[in-house]
Amino acid sequence: MPTAITLDNLNFADYVKPGDTVTWGQGCAEPLMLTEALVKQSSTIGHFSIFVGLSFSDTLNSLPLDDVNVISYGAMGTNTKLGSKLQILPGNYSSIPRIIADRTFPIDVVLVQVSPRGPDGRYSLGFANDYLIPAMQSARLVIAEVNEQVPCTTLAEPLDESLLDVVIPCSSATVQGPGSEIGKTERQIANHLQDIIQDGAVIQYGIGSVPSAILSSLSQHRRMGIYSGMLTEDLIPLIESGAITNETNTIRPGITVGALAIGGGDMRHFLHLNKEIELHPAATTHGAKYLAQQDRLVAINSAIEVDLYGQVNAEVIKKRYIGAVGGQVDFMHAASTQQDGLSIIAMPSTSRDGSRSRIVATLSTSLVTTGKSDVDIVATEMGIADLRGKTITQRMQALRKVAAPQFRDELDKTMHRTML
Repeated sequence: MPTAITLDNLNFADYVKPGDTVTWGQGCAEPLMLTEALVKQSSTIGHFSIFVGLSFSDTLNSLPLDDVNVISYGAMGTNTKLGSKLQILPGNYSSIPRIIADRTFPIDVVLVQVSPRGPDGRYSLGFANDYLIPAMQSARLVIAEVNEQVPCTTLAEPLDESLLDVVIPCSSATVQGPGSEIGKTERQIANHLQDIIQDGAVIQYGIGSVPSAILSSLSQHRRMGIYSGMLTEDLIPLIESGAITNETNTIRPGITVGALAIGGGDMRHFLHLNKEIELHPAATTHGAKYLAQQDRLVAINSAIEVDLYGQVNAEVIKKRYIGAVGGQVDFMHAASTQQDGLSIIAMPSTSRDGSRSRIVATLSTSLVTTGKSDVDIVATEMGIADLRGKTITQRMQALRKVAAPQFRDELDKTMHRTML
């Protein structure tokens, strides 16, 4: 049985040692009471490291970064505010559980947010499964915040209470996921993809206004499924209207599958005791042997820029790391190679202020996130570039057509010099 204490009795110097690496649930799964206490007490510990995923809180903004290393698999959400002080752990998202489990990348202390005991008498991980279980299994210590406001969600396997060493009860608001503002550009992109995405598709998608717009445009589709790393509130109306039934989900028929759930009160209530939504480990949601079984997979991801070959940069702009490899490569490769699969990059054709084309002759960085061979479709508000079955020259011509008109002449000059 875990030891129960109160927050007032929590002295992190008793639990975290100099040189340790601490991690916690990402997004809405951040145990905010614990992470804020850790930051406040960080100077009493000595030098240690934090591994953090997608963040929506400003917890780390007040962290004395001279004494603490902050590591992440990407600069996402509020992590972008850390700038060059954030150390990047590159690699496919599917690899994170493995390198944590075998301690190639060792985690020593896990801070986790769990729900009160459910009808089965067990705690639940609430908003996230992803890589938390491997971290808890390999760590020296697990401290759990038992939060009355965390939903009791259905996990792929029930949480083993013996993994918890210390539990602290609380009732505090959970971290809220950001809302998505859908504008004219996003709706135009979504409209172009409506007919490309077929009834019965099993969809993976990311966070942001473009994926939100695409999902909202699919309300008239039927028999769709969700097998994704991330689940957002955009799914709720599609499930309630019958557009999403998951009957074509090869791996878990009838079940919406994700690793991480994001949202506010609506998402919290929708997840609570819902047996038709399951949170699985990232090794399952992103793993190649599982994705290889999933027919009709449509992967919808975004990018900072795409070059005329179809190569994708989703990580760096102006020498600043602002994105991640994340699960894009895992899902894009699977979708582009499976029966009736489709890999899609959907993005506006220009930067927000219109000063920069996002269809480019040459990527602005030497880092390529997704290779050209794993990209089937590039969609902007200008239309769709279907790259399937096309030569490099034909790809260039197709991508030029979905660039903003004011940048096409410059792309033409490059095309004529480089066509193969």
